[in-house]
Amino acid sequence: MDCSIVYYSAYKTGYIQRSLEKKFRTMTNITVRSGYAAVSPKDMQMKFCRALGESSLVIIVGGLSLFGENNVMTALSDYFSKARLSVESNKRVLNENGDDGYLIKTGGKYVLVLPDDPEAAERMFGVQLLKNIDTGSSPDEIAEPVRTHTIVFAPEPNDDAAERLRSRRLSTVAVITIVLTAAVCIAAGIWILGNLS
Repeated sequence: MDCSIVYYSAYKTGYIQRSLEKKFRTMTNITVRSGYAAVSPKDMQMKFCRALGESSLVIIVGGLSLFGENNVMTALSDYFSKARLSVESNKRVLNENGDDGYLIKTGGKYVLVLPDDPEAAERMFGVQLLKNIDTGSSPDEIAEPVRTHTIVFAPEPNDDAAERLRSRRLSTVAVITIVLTAAVCIAAGIWILGNLS
């Protein structure tokens, strides 16, 4: 089964991409055909249209916590109405912590909407979800991969840098340099003021 992924206002795309690809390799015969990034509802609708035309499964990551017309479900609903797509089924994919996802079947194709949270996406994309998608594998073939280690995602770069700055003490050389620089600046200021008088 071919799959396309649309990242809609998603910030952790690399983490989610790796997580989903690992699941695809170990659990299914799903192959990622293409990936798109969208930044607005109209952009998402255009990329979704392209992805739906080329794949049997379209995964949209992000946009669930946005408000109003920017919300991914509102934008999808608008697209489905304009394109007159029928919804054969619409199921909620529960997320223990955060926004729930959705699995929509339309015209024999599947649309999976996941939150922009790598850990949640990994938990949500499992055997129970795959039982609702006709991937060409029989339900008996689908098995959760055996986890031999825990995946730890690196912290956001800004958080790590800020923490290092807060926890780092200035070295003695840096303190002396700052004090000398301040003394030279003050002396230069006094000298300039003395010469101007």
